[in-house]
Amino acid sequence: MMVIRQARIGEDEDVLAFYHDLIDRMQGQPYCPYWKKGVYPTLDVIHSAISRSQMSLATEEGRIAGAFILNRVQGEGYDRVPWRGEVAADEVGVLHLLAVHPDFQGRGLGRTLLESAVAQSRSKGDRVIRLDTLTWNLPGRRLYEGFGFQWRGDFELTYPTTGTIPFSMYELEIGDGGTHGDGFLC
Repeated sequence: MMVIRQARIGEDEDVLAFYHDLIDRMQGQPYCPYWKKGVYPTLDVIHSAISRSQMSLATEEGRIAGAFILNRVQGEGYDRVPWRGEVAADEVGVLHLLAVHPDFQGRGLGRTLLESAVAQSRSKGDRVIRLDTLTWNLPGRRLYEGFGFQWRGDFELTYPTTGTIPFSMYELEIGDGGTHGDGFLC
């Protein structure tokens, strides 16, 4: 049975191994992430997210099937994006490192992880969730758009693993009435 839960102190190495295995397995695939071992994600990034209760895991029979970090860290360049409206920084959830292990892809787990992120953001009083993804990440873009995220344009961002390249920027409004297409009350 799949369980979505907060990562626990002491699971840092297991989470890093999950990302490393994903990097290895996705290498050479058309939609592989541009993460690099030793550069991003690092044990420090994962440890920090876990210690702040910002990392969530999907597990099945003790095996990590998916993960994400949800915090308030908007990367450099997010200020250039024409977000829909003025939202205070403490009302913005930012999704990072959303991943589903190849062995678990095609089972709706990405959507389930997004549902969890929305629930967590709502509980913290967020009004929106923002994220960036590689422009050529077609499965990710389909997932986000199918879930109700709105594309806000492609913008050049700089990350250690990619250098400066265009990323597709997405935003999901969750905080002031209506639904986002899934029947979730906002």
